[in-house]
Amino acid sequence: MIMEWATRLFWTIDMVWSSFTAVVLEDGTVEFSHMYILKRYAKSWLLLDIVINGVDWAMTVLSSSGAEFISLARIFRIVRVMRLLRLVRMQELLTTITERIQSDKLSLLLSVVKIVVFVLSTSHLVACVWWGIGARTTSGQTWVKGSRYDNAGLTQKYLASLHWSLAQFTGGMDEITPEDPLERFYASLVWVFAFVASAIIVSTLTSNLTQLHIIGGARARQIATLRKYLTQNSVSSNLALRVQRSAQHAVNGEIQQESVELLAVVSEPLKIEMHFAMYTSVARTHPFFADFVHEAPTVMRRICHYAMSTMLLIAGDVIFTRGEELDDPKMFWVWKGSVTYVNPYSEPLTLKDKQWIAEPALWTRWRHRGTLTATNDAKLVCLDAKSFQDISTRHKYDEGFDPKLFAADFVENLNQTAGVDDLTSLCVRP
Repeated sequence: MIMEWATRLFWTIDMVWSSFTAVVLEDGTVEFSHMYILKRYAKSWLLLDIVINGVDWAMTVLSSSGAEFISLARIFRIVRVMRLLRLVRMQELLTTITERIQSDKLSLLLSVVKIVVFVLSTSHLVACVWWGIGARTTSGQTWVKGSRYDNAGLTQKYLASLHWSLAQFTGGMDEITPEDPLERFYASLVWVFAFVASAIIVSTLTSNLTQLHIIGGARARQIATLRKYLTQNSVSSNLALRVQRSAQHAVNGEIQQESVELLAVVSEPLKIEMHFAMYTSVARTHPFFADFVHEAPTVMRRICHYAMSTMLLIAGDVIFTRGEELDDPKMFWVWKGSVTYVNPYSEPLTLKDKQWIAEPALWTRWRHRGTLTATNDAKLVCLDAKSFQDISTRHKYDEGFDPKLFAADFVENLNQTAGVDDLTSLCVRP
């Protein structure tokens, strides 16, 4: 009873949800137009959902009514078989869920769950038919009479039938056997179906496990090749250890965009949108860039796509040193992990999630006043100063917001402030 109501409410709410949920098109863009969503739903699943849910709710109402509606309710029970058509809809739902899973191990687990659900559902249907054949009225012998289940309880009858149907996936069982031609014919059909299904299940699991093994094996071979290279070139053990840890962090931890081959075939507008979503989640912590996203989102999209990138670090990596003037100056945000900045007074300061450093490099020629080192495995967001200046100066802005005015104020404050360093900023830090 609880399961029936849960299923009924789920599919009813799903109808409403499907009328308002944005649609992801084939090119990766998202369509939010309510009219388009309704038209698409009307052409696909709306009619089927109305029929199935309508029958479901009508049967619920009639079943609770008086005796005059009992015969009509029985008719609706027969029509309820149409609910099996929801299995087609479930395939679309499972595909959507699978697309949102980012872990290979979770994908394998989901495959196993789908197989278990398939086996149990199929076995349930096969068991019901098997019991119906064995319990039919006949003068001859049936498996129910032969196995003495005709006087057993409902639970024992169902479990015996389910046990028989599950056993067909592994070759059958000797405890319950067909007793007449109809039962033997049905058992033969079920055995052929179970044999084919078992082969497909085994091949699917083998394929998934092999895929995980290939991925892990490729990474192990890469590390082994790196270790051999370092040994052949007489790299010191301490330095070789750091190099190997850095490589392992890159392979097993965060993945750089250059390592993802499929991104090369993704459309340019979609990659711009992806970078905008990635980098603004970090850049917004700086008030100027939060205003930039709000006032000029089109320009900020280009900045995120062409001027921003990520940098992976392991403990001890040096990003810049005191007195260094980089050829490609950058501003940095800490995305994950932490870094340590030693200021001109040799005071160590720890920067963690969403904190920024080296902002002066964006607005003027800058020589670093301290040293920045990774405290542990970290991921930084880098904003290239030259690309940022080139993109931001080629656009006009609405009155009240202009990066040039902010740059002028920043440089003026920089010249008037004593003891400036790489943490100097006009904005309050989070």
